[in-house]
Amino acid sequence: MRAKWPSATLVLSVVFILHAACVLAAWLFLTSEEQPSGSVALSQFLFLVFAATGALLFGVLGIFRTIVGRPAKRLGIDVVAIAHAERCQPVEVERYASLARVAEAINILVAKFVSARAEVGQAVTSATATVETEKARLAAILNDLHEGVVLCNFKHQVVLYNQAALRLLQVAGEMGLGRPLFGLIAKEPVLHILDVLIHRPPSGVGSAPFVSGSTDGRAILQGRMSLVRTQSEISGYVIAFDDVTESVSALARRDALVRETIESLRGPVCLLTDPNGDFPAAARDIAAVVEHLTADYRSLLTGWWPMTDIHSADLFDFVIRRLHGSGLAVTMTGLPIWLHGDSHTLVLAIEALVRNIAAGTGAKAFDVGAVSDGRHGWICVSWLGGRIDDECLKTWQRAVVSSALGGMTVGDVMGHHTRQELIEENHDGEVMLRIALSLGREGQDRGIADEKLPPRPEFFDFDLLAQGAAGELGQVALRSLTYVVFDTETTGLHPTSGDQIVSLAAVRVVNGRILTGETFNRIVNPGRSIPPDSVKFHGITDDMVIDKPPLSVVLPQFKAYAADAVLVAHNAAFDLKFIRMREADSGVVFDNRVLDTMLLSSFVDGTPENQSLDAIADRYGIQVTDRHTALGDSLVTAAVLLRLIDALEVRGITTLDQAMTSLNMTMELHNRGLALS
Repeated sequence: MRAKWPSATLVLSVVFILHAACVLAAWLFLTSEEQPSGSVALSQFLFLVFAATGALLFGVLGIFRTIVGRPAKRLGIDVVAIAHAERCQPVEVERYASLARVAEAINILVAKFVSARAEVGQAVTSATATVETEKARLAAILNDLHEGVVLCNFKHQVVLYNQAALRLLQVAGEMGLGRPLFGLIAKEPVLHILDVLIHRPPSGVGSAPFVSGSTDGRAILQGRMSLVRTQSEISGYVIAFDDVTESVSALARRDALVRETIESLRGPVCLLTDPNGDFPAAARDIAAVVEHLTADYRSLLTGWWPMTDIHSADLFDFVIRRLHGSGLAVTMTGLPIWLHGDSHTLVLAIEALVRNIAAGTGAKAFDVGAVSDGRHGWICVSWLGGRIDDECLKTWQRAVVSSALGGMTVGDVMGHHTRQELIEENHDGEVMLRIALSLGREGQDRGIADEKLPPRPEFFDFDLLAQGAAGELGQVALRSLTYVVFDTETTGLHPTSGDQIVSLAAVRVVNGRILTGETFNRIVNPGRSIPPDSVKFHGITDDMVIDKPPLSVVLPQFKAYAADAVLVAHNAAFDLKFIRMREADSGVVFDNRVLDTMLLSSFVDGTPENQSLDAIADRYGIQVTDRHTALGDSLVTAAVLLRLIDALEVRGITTLDQAMTSLNMTMELHNRGLALS
């Protein structure tokens, strides 16, 4: 903050008071009877000096005020007037003879100020004309569109709209600039799609379709939202929409008619069996036609609804957030996959299903996950309980998910996607309901690399894995242990030569379940440049780590996340080497028990050959997504671990101590093989 100097008047007042005080003190001294006789002449002299200098000072100040002070004050008033005047006039130099040079300098500045103001005015006029032209063009384009278009800011206020939007929403008295969007369109679908787009990675698609309804419930709207970006910031969003109320109604009628026709044909076809229970050729042909019609009908039914690729982890995260505070515990499990569907209605359907299951069975804890059979993706909702009767399943499918979408039910949402019914499975007291979806293309396309990257070389510093008996923990069943499966990405393959960790991620596995919602994922600043050859593998660049914490900060966080769990990694010696070299700097020690899926797989297969993570995942039919990212590799390794536990149990290896013994045997065989090679 700039220092505030005292005004000239204040300074002069202080000087006057001090001088008066000195003169008064001298006068009192002269009139005192106790002063020495020899000092009278000196005292009189000093008094006269004080009085004379005071008179001279005030005389000089008076002259200065007349010649400089008053003209300067007038000049200041004139300059302020010039700054605020519409037409600037130069100051009259003759009025300020004592300040002529200052007045001339001010006139030069005034001339430049007038010129700059004129240039700014011309620029503003030109820019305004350009904006008006572009605005007229935009208005013409928008008004020619049959779709309604609404531009909103992040306060969800209407900033721009076209006549089609006004017409489609049928709220001519309510639409207006600055008015809230949610007075026109149902709030929930808009907020959901906005959340999806904001959290979508920059490389993803920049828009997403959705279905909503008008607030008066008279119209069903099919729209597409795009974000408005200004440089690196998001300033609002645009919605283009159309009224599909009649289409939905017609489709619903066709749906009922076709379904009734197909069902009515199934019965007579079944009656065409001969005495041996076989279908005659004609009946088989009719049955084939019915199945063909059913398949085509389902394809038409699911094809019109607006859908996009969805990452299952994002889908379940929305469900978990919506159920927060409901008293229901929902845990995301399993490997995430890419699905194709309408995320908003799916979230509503899963939420409605969970709430109805809880109300009907009393269950309070649920697992949600997604699996793929190569042709379909399946959303799985599971809980502990008994078998569900068919009538209860039908009731749950009739549950309304949104009044804003014409009273859409869980069954309607399923019909928009695959037309499959809820599938119930019951195993060892656990009930699972499955919903079929199409698989997404985005994840499949991501899985196709432009260049096939080689697997990370095996790291044989097995001293890092040397471990004794685990005490009481060693007697715990492998399936009952808590694991933290982790992976690192690094600047290179040589920790002793200065390579550092750039990413550290992990996922928790509890009671045989991969808890996808409980992950640890950090990008780390390695304190050195990242070579291009390494960026090719993990995609982490120098720009991405500039503002990230160093490993000395991340390792204590990871230790707190891992706690006393058993650590698991593929080629664990490699990752442990990087971590152990930085334990002292970080102030933590990782004394957890460690399992290596590469060595365990080698033990199960009886050979050290072809034990890369990709090869093992391929053998076990595990879908690999986001390969060569720390979190993606952690999830795949976790799935491999669960398959290996199954294989170890078949061999009679059921406890941690037994698994560690097998690990030590495999390391010994590896060491012998290296010695002979």
